[in-house]
Amino acid sequence: MAAAKSVERLGQRRVVPAEPTPVGPLRLSWLDRYPTQMALIESLHVFKPALDRAIGGDDVAVGPARTIERALARALVHYYPLAGRLAFSDSGEVCVDCGDAGVWFTEAEASCSLEDVDYLEYPMMVPKDELLPPTPAGEEERELVLLVQVTAFACGGFVVGFRFSHAVADGPGAAQFMAAVGELARGAGGVSVEPVWGRDAIPDPAAAVIGSLPDPAGAKRLEYLAVDISADYINHFKNQYNAEAHAAAAGVAGVARCSAFEVLIAKAWRSRTRAAGFEPDTTVNLCFAMNARPLLHASLPRGGAGFYGNCYYIMRVSAPAGKIIEALLNDQLYPGSAAAYCTGLAFERHKKRIKIPRTNIMLV
Repeated sequence: MAAAKSVERLGQRRVVPAEPTPVGPLRLSWLDRYPTQMALIESLHVFKPALDRAIGGDDVAVGPARTIERALARALVHYYPLAGRLAFSDSGEVCVDCGDAGVWFTEAEASCSLEDVDYLEYPMMVPKDELLPPTPAGEEERELVLLVQVTAFACGGFVVGFRFSHAVADGPGAAQFMAAVGELARGAGGVSVEPVWGRDAIPDPAAAVIGSLPDPAGAKRLEYLAVDISADYINHFKNQYNAEAHAAAAGVAGVARCSAFEVLIAKAWRSRTRAAGFEPDTTVNLCFAMNARPLLHASLPRGGAGFYGNCYYIMRVSAPAGKIIEALLNDQLYPGSAAAYCTGLAFERHKKRIKIPRTNIMLV
């Protein structure tokens, strides 16, 4: 059975922009150059077979790998820095050296169907590394900006694996590029969002201290966990909290509302704190990444439209373990609960007339 679920790589080649593009160094922002960004972020994207899927118009017979490869070459005309390499100076400065180095593209196939491997739901029946593009011999991995692998399955579905340098794009930025490739693969004449580099718009605090990465020796192994939470569960608490907040405010303008993010993070924060068994007076910290694009709207070119560089900051909320554990999340999200500590951030920023935008979180 294992042999039937194996992946065979058919070839690896460089993809360069379909048209001539600018060459030379491009400056990275302070956020781009932070040590934690010097890594290739991995992601897998599963596409189920569909008879009516529009891929490349008349080129459907070519197959997903060749269609996406050609779309990638066209997308790189607009996102030409992704075809370059990271360059490191003797002083430790990092920039993107734009040229014709290209993106390494791997074509692969699997003899099984996506259904046979449960559409790659966890735990995966196909090793993740078989679906991700490998580092070619002779390449310095820390210099690579983007690698792509397309694996076609016997059912007609396929998986696209990306390894994307976090120094060049954050999550929304990488998603913007992937969407552009998808548009072109489906036959679009161009990209709907024209990308912009604009790294000089990111604040560069001269006094900021950039520390080194911690020593991984002795670090615990992290486990992947996926949890499904229903929309009904989330809306139940959102509606109760919002009704309470408005009743307590008695018509005062600018009342903070509870978001789906706050419901989820409150539940995760309280559950994790209970499971850890902290003493009641122990301070428990919650950290999450906040998309800063709305805050830098006036500074970013075109108001941030098309900006794909790193544009987020890590936020921290702290509270005593006892107060988090005793929060009545299962009944209501009253002020004083774990979620209220998150909305407290918004209240504080509201006093300073700064709006906190929506964000994503990963708890470990």
